[in-house]
Amino acid sequence: MPVSLDRMKKGTRGRVVNVVGGHGVVTKLSAQGIVPGMVVEKTGELKGGPVLLRVGGAQFALGRGIAKRVLVEVISV
Repeated sequence: MPVSLDRMKKGTRGRVVNVVGGHGVVTKLSAQGIVPGMVVEKTGELKGGPVLLRVGGAQFALGRGIAKRVLVEVISV
């Protein structure tokens, strides 16, 4: 069952299954490598703020509102 990136636990990896949003959201996330089929790892989060991710070899922060739009299937904890 898919969950959003903001609901994943720290250290969890998941495969992106869907990005819910308009063209702008999809384009922004696509530029960061967050596309269906890609494996992402949640490395942390700031309370009430951004979600910290590792995608491929890159690490970055993603705003919580955008993170809620990325649905993943958890593949490892």
